[in-house]
Amino acid sequence: MAFASRLCQRVGQHRVAARHYSKTLNAAQQDLPKLSWLDLRGTGLSAAERLAIEELLLRHDPLERCWGIVGLHEPTQNKILDFALPPYDWNTQRKLATSQLVDEYGHHTGGVNQSCTIILGIGGKPEKLINIDAARDDGVLVLRRFSGGGTVVVDHSSLWTTFIGRNSLLPHVKPFPREIMKWSVDAVFGSAFESWGKQFKPSRRQTLVFKGKSCGFSGGVGESLILPPSPNETQEIQNTDTPLFQLRENDYVLGERKIGGNAQAIVKDGWIHHTSFLYDFVDNNMEYLTLPDKRPDYRGNRSHNDFLVRLKEHYGEKSSKNAFFEHVKKGTNESFELEEVSLNDVLTIAAEQFGGLQEWWDTKCRTKVVKL
Repeated sequence: MAFASRLCQRVGQHRVAARHYSKTLNAAQQDLPKLSWLDLRGTGLSAAERLAIEELLLRHDPLERCWGIVGLHEPTQNKILDFALPPYDWNTQRKLATSQLVDEYGHHTGGVNQSCTIILGIGGKPEKLINIDAARDDGVLVLRRFSGGGTVVVDHSSLWTTFIGRNSLLPHVKPFPREIMKWSVDAVFGSAFESWGKQFKPSRRQTLVFKGKSCGFSGGVGESLILPPSPNETQEIQNTDTPLFQLRENDYVLGERKIGGNAQAIVKDGWIHHTSFLYDFVDNNMEYLTLPDKRPDYRGNRSHNDFLVRLKEHYGEKSSKNAFFEHVKKGTNESFELEEVSLNDVLTIAAEQFGGLQEWWDTKCRTKVVKL
């Protein structure tokens, strides 16, 4: 009886604390800035179309909203835009004209490597950053995006995340790349990777079954009361083989290895921060990139394959690409009040501002195809 009494007292204290926390959380959420959440999974958009939409929203959103955008994208196959894909030289076109090769996704490739796209920063020089002969011979699509940063290779396993911030809504975020990256870890990705990692840790909570008064906590007589783990169990749950997610120089890393490429663009009233996280990648596709002259100190002279790490090696066995996006959304929801927006809403902006996404691409969009 004494034990049951103490247990009821503990449960009552937890319930009071939970109600207090809930009220505090609700009050805090009322002060959160609003963010339009655009999930492009399942839309079939290409990498070029994704970049075109991002810049459109950064520069021409009539409501000047903050945005969070996630998605998986086709490397080369456009759904909306119409522009010529490589190869561009006549000899290679003739050589590949009769090829009937089909990739693992069912795309007729004509012998061209359509499994990836190389994306340069706005100031990137192809002759210094790309193995030109290999990329040209394989007919790899090369884009120059509107933002700064380095060169990345994206494919069907690249996890795209983008945040657009407005200076008036996020005055505490200084519009400089390093400050924006630090904010992204504190406001979104730190929480996202922490919750994603907890998904794999065993739950060792104790279940106590008892008869009698339920303290208003369980459903009734004979049901289970779930207690929090003991300190020893908590420490055990926290132990994991997954390296710590952190910001290293200007990179997101697990331990000593990079997990994605990121870049920023700064405009008068705001900024954009976008990242392609490496859930998986094809080793051979990374060979299109040269070792850049400018690289972080912690990289040293490591090759791309030694420097990069796949997220699926640490999270893939019991999780998925989609789970990553859900944890990013959960992390974002802790810092913003989210409003769901559809692709059609965005295409309406393109239509009203420029006559359509194709017209935006053909005229003002700074993302362009690079012909090797």
